[in-house]
Amino acid sequence: MKKILLALAIGSISLLTLNSCTKEYITNNFLPGITYTHTIQPGDWVEDGVGSGVYAVDIPFPELDAQYYNFGTTQVALEFANSSTAFDAIPATIRETHYSFSYQVGLVTIFAETRSPEADDIDRPIVVKITLTDADNGGN
Repeated sequence: MKKILLALAIGSISLLTLNSCTKEYITNNFLPGITYTHTIQPGDWVEDGVGSGVYAVDIPFPELDAQYYNFGTTQVALEFANSSTAFDAIPATIRETHYSFSYQVGLVTIFAETRSPEADDIDRPIVVKITLTDADNGGN
């Protein structure tokens, strides 16, 4: 009888001990991205030298602060007037024009290098989608 009571006591203590564990929830710090759009008009492009075929447009972008510049990432995509159902991520060569971008705190610059006289996308409005994605400092 003592053995049965001892077994029940050990079983009860074990059951209480195992049930008293608490669950820990790990909360991931979600670092969202944020997207802005801007329309480049044909007259906004500035040619880098006469006849060079290299054009640039500066987009003032105060949302691109030092935190995004140092630790985040910046992506740019273009939507052209003749294909207004899709964005093309740059850098890329699209219909005989190579597009790229650079950025600094407060400014994004879009570059277009035409490779053919028939390239006419910069003669039409282009919607620019700029996405800033935040990130934590991973150290050096």
